[in-house]
Amino acid sequence: MRIDRLEVATSTDSMEMRLHPRITLVTGLGRLEREALTAEIATVLGTGRPGLNAELLEDTGRILLVERPIDGPPRVVDALNGENVSESFRTDNEAISIAGSLGVRQNDLRSFLRLGAVNLKEEEHRDELIRRLGRLDQDRLWAAALTLAEVEVEVAKQSGESQSSSRHEMYADAIEECHLAVERAHERLENTRAALTASSAALALLAFIGVLILHPIAALPFLALSMFCGGAGYYNYRQLEQAREAEVQVLNAAGLESYFNLQLIQVEALTARREHRTGAIKLHEIHRYAKECWEQLVGTVPLEWAVAHRTEIEGAARGLYRSTAPVTNPAEMVDRIQRHLDRAGSRLGESLPALLDDPFTILDDFDLAAVLSMITDHAHIGQVVLLTDDQRVRGWADQLADRFAAAVLELGAGSGLAPRSGTVEQQPQADEEAVRVHTWG
Repeated sequence: MRIDRLEVATSTDSMEMRLHPRITLVTGLGRLEREALTAEIATVLGTGRPGLNAELLEDTGRILLVERPIDGPPRVVDALNGENVSESFRTDNEAISIAGSLGVRQNDLRSFLRLGAVNLKEEEHRDELIRRLGRLDQDRLWAAALTLAEVEVEVAKQSGESQSSSRHEMYADAIEECHLAVERAHERLENTRAALTASSAALALLAFIGVLILHPIAALPFLALSMFCGGAGYYNYRQLEQAREAEVQVLNAAGLESYFNLQLIQVEALTARREHRTGAIKLHEIHRYAKECWEQLVGTVPLEWAVAHRTEIEGAARGLYRSTAPVTNPAEMVDRIQRHLDRAGSRLGESLPALLDDPFTILDDFDLAAVLSMITDHAHIGQVVLLTDDQRVRGWADQLADRFAAAVLELGAGSGLAPRSGTVEQQPQADEEAVRVHTWG
């Protein structure tokens, strides 16, 4: 997944930023501006906000337009055919999130995309939580987590059963009415079938006798009456079939196979209502107790967050966790950059942009050359955005830009994330679309 265009729209104006599909170098920003740009990129790939739009390029080549209008619902559109593909990116909480559809939580998205020499506050907070949970007794920690998870599964299951029962009760009256209509139609058919059949046969016989003794015209009244009796019988049969069809439709809407299933459910509900109520009270008490035990042990850390970071927590317990604290060892920084690029690659099934926020300051020329080689290789499978004023990196990016293999964005100090004036210069296309230099502010 590569960002081609990032647009910030307001009620009166819109500002646009274009990135190279492989490598983009952004210079001239202070720390706060770099964090703001990181936040914007993470937001547009996450749940977003009104007015923040983007044009994305999937690894498969499909172009997506992420539209979040100020006064309307967000949506994702396939740019080729105009098809609305928002449902493919809808998460469990009904929000549209590009990264969320790949399994990256919104709270973890910025730290997933960004690697820098200086931590963001949220990364420091995550490290603090991991180290704190790593100091706890791991057997006790994960036993409490397992207990709470099992109880929450039972609560969700009971809630689902309760909703299913309520659904059956909601349709119970309609099912009873339809079943009564079926019984009445069946009774009417059975009561009139013998008389109508006998009458139709007798009238047909009289018509035959009339033809033989009198005249063929004399048989017409008897034939008409015989046909009327047959039609009345068929009408009663159709009434029964329609009543049965209506009953089946209501049963399907209620999730039942037959009227007999409803009777069984009602009988079970009458006999088990007291036990069910008692069990629900006990389960609620167990859930409350399990949640209290968890909170007493870990505080306000959500269970889902702890489970998602279990590997790091267990690593911290063994003293093997590498926090995202500022790195002073060049070799460790090179290793972190390599692991960050690997993680942002196609491990999720779709790559995400890798943001490197000035991690080059502690690297000597030899280590920097190795890192730039990594970035060049990674750019074939994923997008890289470099936020730095390092002149060595700038010289390297300029050389790539000359070959249309990178873009350089020059942002004036304090200019923010959007151009105050001017437009983006677009160079001619070579082997791939690229931009040489953007001058903002």
